This record gives sequence, C-alpha cells and structure tokens, in this order.
Amino acid sequence: MKTLLFLLLAIITAFVSAAPVRRPFRKPLKPARVETTHPVSWKTIAAGGAAAATTVAAYRISGGVQDGLIVSAEKAPTSFLGAFTLSGYILPVTLIGGLIVIGFIVWQKQ
Repeated sequence: MKTLLFLLLAIITAFVSAAPVRRPFRKPLKPARVETTHPVSWKTIAAGGAAAATTVAAYRISGGVQDGLIVSAEKAPTSFLGAFTLSGYILPVTLIGGLIVIGFIVWQKQ
C-alpha cells in the first residue's frame, strides 16, 4: 500500500516538476517570488499546519490498513483471497489517478 502511494506521488511529482514547454509569442510569467515587507498571516501558518497534519494522518492510516491486511491474510487466507479486500481501495485511486493523468495530458496539448 505504501509502495502504491509512493509511486503515485512520484508520478505526480514528475509531471508537476517537468520543464515547461516554451511557446512563442507569449509574454513571460511573473517572477515566482515577490519580496514583501508585511508579516506572514496566521491563516497561512494554519493552512501549512493543516496540510502537514493531513499528510501525516494519511501516512499513519495507510500503515494501519497495511498491517490489518497482513493480519487478515495470515489468519484467514481463503477468505482474504476470496473477497480480494484491496479492490475497494485500489479502484478509486486508479480511476482518479488515471483521470488526473489524462486531464494533464489534454491540458498540455492545448
């Protein structure tokens, strides 16, 4: 499960960090970093903390699901293989990931 999550994140990172396509007759983008003199608001800090907490929670939950699947496979292998418990987890991730990849490819061709 962790391997699948790692591969999904690696693929998304590879698409996001790919070099942008140079297109003629477009004005250049604004600089990525703008110097500011005002302090960072509490809302920005709270949003960063919420994002970090969500990431850690997803990691911990995936570890618990993986441990539970290992225990259920060891105690009752016939029912584990008969029900194929992972299909409920993998199917939505596969569909959403596929739609994201297809959408990204269509978006890049425009």
